[in-house]
Amino acid sequence: MSDPRENYSILSFGLDSKLHENLKIRLYYDQIKNQSQFFRMCVESYLGQDKFFMEFFDDAKVRMKTQSKTRASKSRKLRQQGEGLMRELALSDEEVQDIFDLLEEELPEL
Repeated sequence: MSDPRENYSILSFGLDSKLHENLKIRLYYDQIKNQSQFFRMCVESYLGQDKFFMEFFDDAKVRMKTQSKTRASKSRKLRQQGEGLMRELALSDEEVQDIFDLLEEELPEL
C-alpha cells in the first residue's frame, strides 16, 4: 500500500511571528482545523477561480502594489468574459480550463 502523502508537496515560507500567532488564533476562532487546511482552501479557491476569492485577490494585488489597477482590471474583465462565454456555450470544466490555458499563452503578461 502506498503512502498517501507521496502525492503531496510541502510548501514552506516565512511569516512574521506576530502575524503567525494571529493567524493561528483566527483559524482556531473560525474552526479551521489547521494551517494546512486553510492554505489548501486558499489554493483551491485560487486555482478554481472562485469568484469571491478572485475579487479579494484582485483588490489585494492593487493594495499591495504587486499589480497595477489597469492590469488587475484587464484580468477581471477577461475572467468575466470567460464566464459569459461559459454560460453561453455551456462548456465543460475541461473545455473551460483549455480556454484559460490558451488565454494565458496569448497574454502571458496577465
